[in-house]
Amino acid sequence: MFTNITIITFPRRSAATVRPATTHRIRRVLASIVLFVMLCGLINHPPTVALAGAPIPASSGRAFLPSSSTTINPAPLASVPQAPVIELAILPELRLPDAVRRPPAAVASLFIAGDGPAMRGTRIAQTDRIDLYVGLHTLTPEEVTALAPQIEAYLQASEARFGTQLSERVSLAVYRPALAPSRGTRGIAYTAERRAEIYYHPGEDLDSALAVAVHELAHHLQFARYGEEIQRRTDTILLEGQATWITGDVWLQRIGAASWRERAQQLRDSGVPLRLLLPRAYGANTRYELWASFIDFLIEHYGMDTVDQLYRSGMSREPGSAAYQAITGSSLDELADAWRAWVDGTYSQVPND
Repeated sequence: MFTNITIITFPRRSAATVRPATTHRIRRVLASIVLFVMLCGLINHPPTVALAGAPIPASSGRAFLPSSSTTINPAPLASVPQAPVIELAILPELRLPDAVRRPPAAVASLFIAGDGPAMRGTRIAQTDRIDLYVGLHTLTPEEVTALAPQIEAYLQASEARFGTQLSERVSLAVYRPALAPSRGTRGIAYTAERRAEIYYHPGEDLDSALAVAVHELAHHLQFARYGEEIQRRTDTILLEGQATWITGDVWLQRIGAASWRERAQQLRDSGVPLRLLLPRAYGANTRYELWASFIDFLIEHYGMDTVDQLYRSGMSREPGSAAYQAITGSSLDELADAWRAWVDGTYSQVPND
């Protein structure tokens, strides 16, 4: 509806000489009014814009990524107009397994409003629960933006596997390896501060970056389940073994194993000794995978409640510090023997049962 409309009148002239000119002027006025109405309609109802693969400026209206799709839907803010809908393309080589693309209906995605902790670099995306930042001389903003929906989907799968969800937003940043706290470190979780960092050179493997990101978020799930005090003194076998077990599919897919038991068999067949206290020369990933297999054995034969008790019983980060004997009735050495038999396929019963 318009107000203050001015009616334009013309001086009266003879019909023979003036009518064509008057008609022309009236048509021009009517056309101007119609154009004005159309422009006002466009201002009040702007069209939706789809930007393929565009990053989210930190100063724009926040866009959230639903875990069930790869589209970031804008969330309205009182002081900021709604941002455009941004559609993110999943890289072909990083397609998710069907079980992850379509999570079980019983597992509700927990949307967490607000912002995660601010980090160095540029915030380029937000998912339901994660703020993603990228620094300089590392993976590109476009690559990290493309990983965002997959990180969220694997996080949801991890939550379903572990039975614990994040209750606060977490910020995840991708930086160059020179900024890592120690040489060779690929990722670190600052769980009390609700942030995590992963370290990659430009052009490095995105599959690896995805797996490390999900692993560091698994530590945040542990923090949500057990709390800060327990997290600081947990037996490292349980701390890293359980986080790797939680990571699950995205890690196993990279190594071509269907389960953590099968992965332990692969390592055994390649000449790696099945030892929980494996020498550092074999590398952190190998130790983590054997520990994840050990966790899988404990869950299968003792249950998650027992694993929770073991996790909470740790006296320090020293491997073996948990109260294995008191809680399971078997020492760590006895449990390790049973685990090796389980990997070999010769295990028949729970020790001391």
